[in-house]
Amino acid sequence: MAELRVLNKEKKSSTVQDSAALTSQLAAGLEKIGLAMKSRTWRREGRAGLGPLQRQVLTLLQSKPEQRARVSTVANELAVRLPTASEVIATLERKQLVRRRHDTTDRRVVVAQLTAKGNRASTPSSRMPDRLATATGALSEPEQVVLLTSLVKMIRSLQEQGEISATRMCVSCQFFRPNQHASPDRPHHCDYLKASFGDSSLRLNCQVYEPASTAQVNQTWENFIGSRTA
Repeated sequence: MAELRVLNKEKKSSTVQDSAALTSQLAAGLEKIGLAMKSRTWRREGRAGLGPLQRQVLTLLQSKPEQRARVSTVANELAVRLPTASEVIATLERKQLVRRRHDTTDRRVVVAQLTAKGNRASTPSSRMPDRLATATGALSEPEQVVLLTSLVKMIRSLQEQGEISATRMCVSCQFFRPNQHASPDRPHHCDYLKASFGDSSLRLNCQVYEPASTAQVNQTWENFIGSRTA
């Protein structure tokens, strides 16, 4: 019996170590991808006179209604300090890529909006070749769906740790109703679009996103992962 207990203990220890090793490998792999993309962005955008954060601001503004957003919104969504966002936007304005205006409803609030030149600089044809999309295309469709849902979970975890600000994901939107339908292919529901959809259509940056309350987000998350852990 003593030998059996020792064997069971060693087996459990080995399982824990294997799990930790896998987690470390995944983290290292993601870090390598991030470093590669950042390095490539610096090389390409640096020659074009745009830094990575400047490019992020342009891309963010392009995704907004009327291609405009408050400076405070830019800072929050890119997880940078307000003075940093203000400085980047001022630089982009000097390059005639954005214009700054006071909000018509509150003159104390500054709004940044893409110019026509800024919009051209943000179009897909002017961006670096999308190597990540090519790499993702090497995965099968089921693998892509698993990766997408895994990214949703990772992003939420990073949000809870305070590492990144809230993103415009389905799982934190007031219109999202997870696992509302019996169809395994289209179990979720969007109240805004009044349509059902599956995991492959989950959004990480939705243009019709409206933030839900903390209580609703927590309940939505429980409903979203409930069927996956049952």
